[in-house]
Amino acid sequence: MAEEKEKLGWKMNKIGMLLISMLFLSLAVVIKPVAGGATVVKVDPSLIEYHEDATGQQFTVAIKIVDVTNLYGFDIKLRWNTTFLCYVSHFVHVPKDNYTDGVLWNPIIPPWEDQVNATTGTYWVACASRYPAPSFNGTGTVFNMTFAVVHHPVQPQPDANITLQLYSTDLSNNVGAPIPHSTQDGTVILYALSGGSHDVAVTNLTSAKKVIGQGYNGNLTVTVQNQGNSPETFNVTVYANTTSVASQNVTLSSGNSTAINFTWDTSGFVKGNYTIKAVAAPVPGETDTADNNCTDGLVVVAMVGDVNADGKVEGKDLGAIAWSFGSYPGAPPPMSWDPNCDIDNDGKIDGKDLGVVSWHFGEWDP
Repeated sequence: MAEEKEKLGWKMNKIGMLLISMLFLSLAVVIKPVAGGATVVKVDPSLIEYHEDATGQQFTVAIKIVDVTNLYGFDIKLRWNTTFLCYVSHFVHVPKDNYTDGVLWNPIIPPWEDQVNATTGTYWVACASRYPAPSFNGTGTVFNMTFAVVHHPVQPQPDANITLQLYSTDLSNNVGAPIPHSTQDGTVILYALSGGSHDVAVTNLTSAKKVIGQGYNGNLTVTVQNQGNSPETFNVTVYANTTSVASQNVTLSSGNSTAINFTWDTSGFVKGNYTIKAVAAPVPGETDTADNNCTDGLVVVAMVGDVNADGKVEGKDLGAIAWSFGSYPGAPPPMSWDPNCDIDNDGKIDGKDLGVVSWHFGEWDP
């Protein structure tokens, strides 16, 4: 009887061990990752942050397939927020035969999807190898994409937390079966700037003429820029030495620039050398005023007809008019445009300019 109990106990113990083994096996089946489950399609780097104004700055991310086995094709779609980012360019790294960091081997099945929609902020790329290409194994870059920041939030706007979202990804092996994988999106954070910054600047100043006949006009062009992150309306004034020539108001949104045309009427200005300067009036809250002015150099207000400003109207002046006669801005060769010879400032060198020099011929500056 004791022997039968011992045998029965041994059997029960055996059954218990078997049940425990089966339990662990069933758990292992549940928790064991599916083959290829460690494969990841990801955006690299996963996080890009801007604490300062990033408007206009560019950055590049790579979309990679990590730790894949028997890859033979992919179909990947990416999207982004066009309020803050705009598409600049992209570059697909297929096949690996040509790009050491790429994916898939030759031969490749044509055609393949490579479609950017910059308006909606989406990109679709799909590609596959074909026999006798070997399967791809390991880690590689599918494509790089470059973006530019088009808007940086300013408080009280919140931080911009932008997802570079892999919203559809399919990987397949060499028999067309799907490859299980996970995805890792990218994140771009634009931290809201602490209040609007105010900064305007004069970036360029040019005078079309370096010699203007006394009482005649000359054209001046001033380029101004809003370098802050708030819209600005401000005054721009052009000076000849310390005398105001002309002023205009200009309104610019953040980051924009514009060229402003001024006309300098030299009536009332004595003959002599003048330094031309453009000044943008500081806007409220502006602290960087060092770039609010720009100087172009010297412009001579000369005796009428003295186009080379040497103090007399003579053959050299007639010769200069004759050489440029018939020309205008942008005139093709052999015509030679000389704005100093456009005495009446009408945009062409013609008989009227020649007549002015002829009328004053032989005069000397007292």
